[in-house]
Amino acid sequence: MLGLLSRRKMLTERQEALLEQERSALNTLRESLRRFGADVAPSDGRTLDETIAHLDELFLLVIAGEFNSGKSSFINALLGDKIVAEGVTPTTDRITLLRYGAEPAEQPIEEFLLERSFPADVLKRLTIVDTPGTNAIIRRHEELTREFIPRADLVLFVTSADRPFTESERMFLSAIQEWGKKIVIVLNKVDLLEPHEADQVVAFIRENARDLLGFTPEIFPVSARMAQRARAGAGDEAWQASRFEAVEHYILETLDEEQRVRLKLLSPLGVAKHLGDKYLAAVEARLTTLQGDFATLDNIERQLDLFHSDLGEDFKYHLTEVENVLSEFELRGMQFFDDTIQLRNIWQLRNSEWVRASFEREVVGDLPQQVESRLSGLIDWMIDKNLRLWQSVMDYLQRERVPQHRAGLIGDIGGTFEYNRAALIETVARRTQQVVATYDREFEAQALSEEVRSAIVATGLAGVGAVGLGALVLTIFQTVLLDFTGLLAAGAVAAIGFFVLPAKRRQVKREFHNKLADLREQLLTTMRRQFTAELEQMLTRIHDAIAPYTRFIRSQRELLVDVQRELSDVDVELGRLRAEIGS
Repeated sequence: MLGLLSRRKMLTERQEALLEQERSALNTLRESLRRFGADVAPSDGRTLDETIAHLDELFLLVIAGEFNSGKSSFINALLGDKIVAEGVTPTTDRITLLRYGAEPAEQPIEEFLLERSFPADVLKRLTIVDTPGTNAIIRRHEELTREFIPRADLVLFVTSADRPFTESERMFLSAIQEWGKKIVIVLNKVDLLEPHEADQVVAFIRENARDLLGFTPEIFPVSARMAQRARAGAGDEAWQASRFEAVEHYILETLDEEQRVRLKLLSPLGVAKHLGDKYLAAVEARLTTLQGDFATLDNIERQLDLFHSDLGEDFKYHLTEVENVLSEFELRGMQFFDDTIQLRNIWQLRNSEWVRASFEREVVGDLPQQVESRLSGLIDWMIDKNLRLWQSVMDYLQRERVPQHRAGLIGDIGGTFEYNRAALIETVARRTQQVVATYDREFEAQALSEEVRSAIVATGLAGVGAVGLGALVLTIFQTVLLDFTGLLAAGAVAAIGFFVLPAKRRQVKREFHNKLADLREQLLTTMRRQFTAELEQMLTRIHDAIAPYTRFIRSQRELLVDVQRELSDVDVELGRLRAEIGS
């Protein structure tokens, strides 16, 4: 049978337009929840899907209440026949859709959903839904009812006069209200009370319902049992005593076609509002969590920037130590030339081996050891700084990750998000911890020393045969020694004579200074470049270690900001539709 809203002749152009706008808003909400990810509860996804599908179905009047409140007898009284089973024990174990049909029939639709047809006029206007009783010993019965409530266009909540508005009923009504449903209360079994007692119970329910729901719902005191007797032929007196006419009039007359269409259009908005608010709160909670993550990354970046700055300044100091050693070497060399290139040494100057031995003894001295010591100290200092940086990052992550590991953000929302996030933090922390635990200072120092040595060799300043940084530097300056000993060859000295020797000494010193300056600049530039490259590699390794975590929170923030905007826009649209439908 065609649904109420699918028969377009029953809808005005305005109602059709509102229906399509509502469908669009619900589809937008569904897409936003899909983008939110795997943490959307499957039941929420199903509820929204069913709500969208239900837009074109008949008006659904859901009868709910605790078991033994007389729900089944109320339905039978309304339909004028014993359609559903009655009893003092829970008799309804599935959702039953009661629709109009020329002949009585039934067919299962799903495992816990049964459709029954019956030729009752009221079913031509709406579908009545019989639900399992709540607060029964069989908890699955209540779960079925709770899961179906979002599909209701109107909920008739049946409570019993002998135990009205119990605490469990209050809790269930509160859950119904969360979905924004229209609620009407039926007080059944009033035949058990005196008239004035029934009035007192109605007043009690009215006051408590207003406090609970924030509005005063319609309340109909009835005796479904007396109504059934009256329909079976007991007469007008029984019908009047049942007080059933008022609720029947409400269902058949007050809920006219226009009112049903209005409730039909309003009902999905309540579902959408409930789900939208729920996941908007979850999105905002996640964004708050991510603010802490970004603060963590910002702190790490500040540590790295400070490390870079401090290392740069400290490196200048250590490099100055090497420069001082080389400057002292030059001063000794100049003094050596002043003392050695004298006329009194004319015969010794003809002996290149004597000159070389004197130069190595008086000028070179322990230069290799000093250079080796300074460079080794520089390397050890840098390796220690690198280790301390890893330790600092590791300690910070270990402090930060503990309070952030929570089971969820809002109820059961957040499982996948929190799991992925916690796993990435754990991975980064574990990786840094592993680096610190396996850090081999001696190996790292040797590796860095070899890189510096290879860089110097690559410049062509020294041959590949030198071993150790000190020895390598010595081979560089030995080229200077070869240069000036060539100038002091025996033939040249003999030709110089007494008058030209001072000029030659100045030339040798100038050549020594220039050559030494060039070599020193190339050496220090190479070292500076190599250590800078090593510094960048240190920072890159840490950035690589935290990169998965960084990518995750950045991509999550981008996604969540988009979803937050979409859900906020949907909320505004739902409010507009609610106002227009209610006007």
